This record gives sequence, structure tokens and C-alpha cells, in this order.
Amino acid sequence: MPLISLVINLDSRPTKNQETGLFSGTSNLDYFTEGVRNKQLYFKDFDIETIVFIDKHLEIPERELSYLFETCDTVIIRKHTNEPLFNDSNYIQALSMARGVYICHCDQDTVLFTSSPEHIQKQLDLLEQYDYISYPSMYSPTPVVDNSFDHWWASTRYFLCKKETIDITELRSMMSDYDKCYEKYPANRKCFWTEHWLGLLAKYRGKGVLYPPMQTENYVVFSWGRYEDYLWRRLNNYSYEEVLKWLETHQLTLPNNDVYA
Repeated sequence: MPLISLVINLDSRPTKNQETGLFSGTSNLDYFTEGVRNKQLYFKDFDIETIVFIDKHLEIPERELSYLFETCDTVIIRKHTNEPLFNDSNYIQALSMARGVYICHCDQDTVLFTSSPEHIQKQLDLLEQYDYISYPSMYSPTPVVDNSFDHWWASTRYFLCKKETIDITELRSMMSDYDKCYEKYPANRKCFWTEHWLGLLAKYRGKGVLYPPMQTENYVVFSWGRYEDYLWRRLNNYSYEEVLKWLETHQLTLPNNDVYA
């Protein structure tokens, strides 16, 4: 079975259990333990390596660090700075560590559940047609309704791709020289973030990004809009049917994908 590199970006900001808008999602030390376990459980029927890249704001407790070193293949810690494109540099560095045939990238607050591994395999099979498969959207095959874009981004919240799709050298070049980037890859709207550079390269490769339809009977992918301490541990021990039942009565935990995609 081909190796999947599960790449997770973590950060140790102060606890914040309510998202408040773009670039201001939730954060909690649970994401270092049960959040990582959640993503590993999603791929439990596949051969995976787990790579975590930590954007260190506050000191990381020994318990969480020990968990990561015990359960992950690669753990990278970088002290946070306010330098331009700090986050994008982290994303690209984390992706460059992948050894798998496939890569799945997730932000720390992304939640994954599936009823069967066959639904993940179907997404992997779609990579013959698309460069990236991103999170399910009610607007499939796009993430939002926004005609100001002529291509879609590969959301770092969640995307699947083949490792060969990601050109690390080209990404670093695009990040270092905006003018050269958009001279080589013209776009009607210029966004200076990793997910947009990935989408731009996919556009010019001709395959693009797919946001598959919502299929809650098969899988759910979302990011926390509101979180409660220890909640992830409870859900990780639920059956898929129990997860769906819980979600039906806790819709406020989900963010508005139309705003925060």
C-alpha cells in the first residue's frame, strides 16, 4: 500500500475555544494529542507517516511533547516570529519533509471522521483527474461562491495530493519574488498565501482543485468553530454513527465555510 504522509501544522497560541474570523481560529492543547490522534485514526487502514510542524508561541508542556514524540515520525518546532510569510515558510518546510506517494495536509483544528476507508481511497483515486482534493463543500466543486477568482486554492485546512504534484523549489521561488511569480503565472486576483500558490500552480498544470460534495453518510471534514476542553477525546472514541448524531445537535461547533474557507 502506498505511503501517505500526514502533515499537520500545530501552534501553541494561548487557548482560544471560539473562532472569530479569518486567520483567527480556535486553539487548544488538546489539538496536540487527541487532534493528532483523530487524523491518524482517519487513515488507520492506510500506511502513513505523521509529520507535525509546531509554530511555538508559548512553551509546550512536557505531556504534549512526549505524546508527539511517541506517536509521530517527525516533529519540528520553530519559535514564532512576526517576520513576513512566517506561516507560509512553515507550511512549505513541513511539506518538504514528506516521503509518501501521497500527502494529506491538515491544519491543527481540522476534524476528520469516515465510516469506511473506501471513501478515502475514492478521494485518492480522484488525484488522477485533479491536483488537489480539498475539504467537502456545499458549493462543490468550488469552496465558495466568489466569481472574483479564476481558479481555486488548495486549502491548508485539508487537502490531498500526490507528492510529485508539490514543487517545493517553485513554491519557494514564488514566495520570494511576488512580481516574478505573477509574471510567470498570471492571475486575475493575487493572494500571497501558500494555498493560493498551490492552486495557481494547479491551474497552470491544467488539473486544478476539487472540493467534493458534502457526504456526511460517508465522511465529515470540518474545523472547529467552537471547542470544549477534552471534547476531541470523547468523539475519537465514538462510532461514526455516534459522531453524526452528536454533530446533528451541535452545529454551532462548525464554522461558516462560506466565510472562513
